[in-house]
Amino acid sequence: MVLYGYTIGDEDINPSQAGEQVAVYRFPISPLGTPQRVGEINTGSITNADLEGLGTNPTTQRVSAVNEARASNPPNPIDPTVLRVDNLQSSPPASASPTRTPSDLRRFGFDSGADFGEDYSVAGQQNVLYNISGSDNTPVGSSLYKVTTATPGAISLVDGFGAPTTAAQRQGTQPTNPGKFADGLAIDNLNPGRTRALASDFDNRDEIASDNTKNNLYKVDLLTGELSEPIVLRTPSGQALNVTIASGAGLDSGLAFTNSGSQRLLALLENGAVYEITGYQDELAASGLGLGSATGSNGAGFATATLLGNVNLPTPTPTIDYEGFTIVNE
Repeated sequence: MVLYGYTIGDEDINPSQAGEQVAVYRFPISPLGTPQRVGEINTGSITNADLEGLGTNPTTQRVSAVNEARASNPPNPIDPTVLRVDNLQSSPPASASPTRTPSDLRRFGFDSGADFGEDYSVAGQQNVLYNISGSDNTPVGSSLYKVTTATPGAISLVDGFGAPTTAAQRQGTQPTNPGKFADGLAIDNLNPGRTRALASDFDNRDEIASDNTKNNLYKVDLLTGELSEPIVLRTPSGQALNVTIASGAGLDSGLAFTNSGSQRLLALLENGAVYEITGYQDELAASGLGLGSATGSNGAGFATATLLGNVNLPTPTPTIDYEGFTIVNE
């Protein structure tokens, strides 16, 4: 068995072919190997297609993708398209647009992460595909959604922090997790629990004036949609992690647990960098959204991000970003 990372592009890999041919790649994890193109998805009929969120179903070991919630930053209108693409390993993959529940739900957030996990709002804790959508634009913050695995399934907002969601929250005019940005999501299915999940933010920019942590993780409550205070990412030498690229822009990220054998937490950045994250275990195991014993002066926990190497994914013109990330044991 070999651990493979899966990722997907966000632009047409073959402009001479009809439709938007979004390429799917996989690459070995240990050690990092050459990426192999394993398929493509024709997204030409999908409005604002941008499949950033990838997750692996722990029951079937199949990879699914979720379209990002918005194709552009405010003040442009919220993208009404909701798309889930199943079984990226199959050809062609099946797609579905889940039913909004309730019907006035409008997703919001600019970047997206996804993973499968248990549904803690119902008896039996059925498996669902969670999607986190983040934006650094006021008033959005980061919002958690869940998509049932039926076809087409249903999508709903996980929010309210223990109280029923409001119409303003569902429609994006009232913030959820204001001032917090996350675009990667990993759920621990080896040791499941409603707060055994992490979201990632690899970005040196200040999302808000009080953001002095920048590169970090957040614990995620899968029942309420609430994010913890940040768990700050540092280098192995204890320095602040710096991932700024030459243009000064940030780097979107995908986050994934191996969820088989010896558990590992890895992140893929859109520049191809792959990091392994350690030292988060105390924070993840802490009760609720607590941050464990490794706290600093700003009240945040710490974790270490070690660069494993870079995956050389193709970058034709226009540049294609590979932001979604999940891991399959094959």
